[in-house]
Amino acid sequence: MAKILFIEDEKWGVNPYFKKLNAHGIECKLATDGNQAMELLKSNTYDLISMDLMFQPDEQAGESVSPIHAGLNLLSRIRSGKIDKCAPNIPVIISTATMSPDMEQEIRALGVSAYLKKPVELRIVIETILSLCP
Repeated sequence: MAKILFIEDEKWGVNPYFKKLNAHGIECKLATDGNQAMELLKSNTYDLISMDLMFQPDEQAGESVSPIHAGLNLLSRIRSGKIDKCAPNIPVIISTATMSPDMEQEIRALGVSAYLKKPVELRIVIETILSLCP
C-alpha cells in the first residue's frame, strides 16, 4: 500500500482527497504544520509528499522563517537529505495559491514532481497523485 503525507494547514482542503485515494489503496496522513510534518517524516516512510507552501514552520527545530517560506524551507531540507527516514528524491507535489515567479523557480530547482496552482480540480489532484504513486 502506498503512503502519502499531506502537509496542509487547512485540512478541509485535503479531506476530499482521502476517500478517493483510500479507494485506490493509498494510505493518507496529514500534518497541519511544520512540527507535525517533521514528526511524521522522522518516524515513517512515505512514497509521496503533497504540500502547500504556507504553514506554520517547525518551531521545535528553531526555524525562524515566516509561514510563507516554511514549505520552501522544508522542501530544501528534504532534498538535502537532512530528515531521517525521508528519501531526498521522494516525489513532491506542491499545491499552493502562493505564486511568485521567483518562488516557483526556486521550487522547480529543488525538483518537484508537480506544481499545482490552487484552486485546482479534485480530478487533477487525484490524477497527478496516481501518476506518481508506485
